[in-house]
Amino acid sequence: LQTAADTLGAAKIKTLQFTGSGANFSVGQNYLPNEPWPKVDVKNYTASINYDTGSMRAELLRTMGAVMPRGGGAPFFGEQRQIQVVGGNYAWNVPVPPANAPAGAAPPAAAAPDTQVERMLAVWSTPQGFVKAAMANNASTRNARGGTEVSFTVGGKYKMTGIINAQGQVEKVQTWIDHPIVGDMLVETTYSGYKDFGGVMFPSHLVQTQDGYPSLDLTISAVTANPAVDITVPENVRTFTPAPLRVESQKMGDGVFYLTGGTHHSLVVEMKDHIVVVDTPNNEARASAVLAKA
Repeated sequence: LQTAADTLGAAKIKTLQFTGSGANFSVGQNYLPNEPWPKVDVKNYTASINYDTGSMRAELLRTMGAVMPRGGGAPFFGEQRQIQVVGGNYAWNVPVPPANAPAGAAPPAAAAPDTQVERMLAVWSTPQGFVKAAMANNASTRNARGGTEVSFTVGGKYKMTGIINAQGQVEKVQTWIDHPIVGDMLVETTYSGYKDFGGVMFPSHLVQTQDGYPSLDLTISAVTANPAVDITVPENVRTFTPAPLRVESQKMGDGVFYLTGGTHHSLVVEMKDHIVVVDTPNNEARASAVLAKA
């Protein structure tokens, strides 16, 4: 661990920014169960991280041709800019106003509490972040094929395991998150092609998989150590309270009902001695409410 800290400059790096391009993928939206997640090209990806505050701002410029990939995912064509932020225990998205919007008309931040764990773990899955978190959380180490296996828990419950090679480079990081479609899902990030980016040792290529299929594939073009990264949690995000669960029922025909009230809807079909419910999204609380309504 100390070798890795020295190699990666973990003690000296308080903030970090890296830029790259490649692709991200619509997790959980594959057309068939044995197909990979649908791919979306990313023209630019910039992550700005503050390790002292456990914060990160990721800006993506995604591009799509005339035909969406087979499977699901929010449809768009042309260019799409996304800004995803995590700050400690809070996560939110920054809406991007249309190009023709008047100055000062930016919409407020949109709280995204369901993404907080994944984004928080992404901070500590970066090479410097992993070493910092390992040293701060009483990590255990053991010899492993290809180097040293380092394991620890962050946030009191989230397990992280990584491989550090003999050169002090973090080659792989594994962690697990709760996913509404997949369940207890492995998130694995592999780093390769380490090089000196203006005094910072950082991989030139990273590939992240979720549930075994690629979810992010980036070629890194620039890395900056200790830029100004000041991420403040918006007040509306800090005070956000999810709307109470509401399941509304609309009769479509004899014994057939359409259940709405959330972001994803359900169909109920009444049989002679049982009920068929099609789709119980999107988390346990919503699924339980849908079943209760049925």
